[in-house]
Amino acid sequence: MRVRRRRGLRGVLAAAAGRVRRSLAGLLRRFGLSIAFVLAGFLGGLGYAMFAPATYTAAAFVLVVEEGKAGQAGPAAVSFAQAYGRLAPLPETLEHSTLPLPKAAPGSTREHVQASTSPDTPLIRLAGVGRTPRDAAAFANAAADALVRYGTAHRDDTGVRVALMTLAAPPATPSSPNLPLGVAVGTASGVLLAGLSAAVVSGRRGRADTARRRPGTAAPAPGPVPDAARPVRAERAGVGT
Repeated sequence: MRVRRRRGLRGVLAAAAGRVRRSLAGLLRRFGLSIAFVLAGFLGGLGYAMFAPATYTAAAFVLVVEEGKAGQAGPAAVSFAQAYGRLAPLPETLEHSTLPLPKAAPGSTREHVQASTSPDTPLIRLAGVGRTPRDAAAFANAAADALVRYGTAHRDDTGVRVALMTLAAPPATPSSPNLPLGVAVGTASGVLLAGLSAAVVSGRRGRADTARRRPGTAAPAPGPVPDAARPVRAERAGVGT
């Protein structure tokens, strides 16, 4: 009895395993390409976040104020802040800095110094981007010092002055790569590709089904002879005899 029970249990387990294998095989045949795209996107985002070189970002801030208004920020200061923000990353402006710039490839200052302004306040944010925290802070502080000196040199012409608010400190953590963001972007890309592939495959299947359902051009096969025609044939046969 125990042997029979064991054999029966093994048979049930084998049948269940067979059903699971068949279900998985069906799912893979139907959604295998989509699953592969999602998995590839996830692994790509994870690999980039883990092995991409780290980049650090530090920020310094300068303020543009109008002359003769006790440091008030008027419309002229906001307008000049927009203009100074566009001039800050230029090599011609950075030459006014007394602080040393880290070594960088020629013509790559826009990659290491980025300026952003606000349409409502005359505040300029100077972000330094580097491979190390010290390089990032050095780029930001050199750009801020250069902009202050450049604004001072043109103070009589513009009627505004540029004042330093805060210097940049070396950041403690890198700004990129970001592991959650990298994985999310990679997975989202895989999902997008999976959706496009599923749409293409379903469109092909729909066209194939339509082609199979469309009637052919061959003539239909002749049907059985109606019963009403049989007496006529019989009468003609009698006349002949």
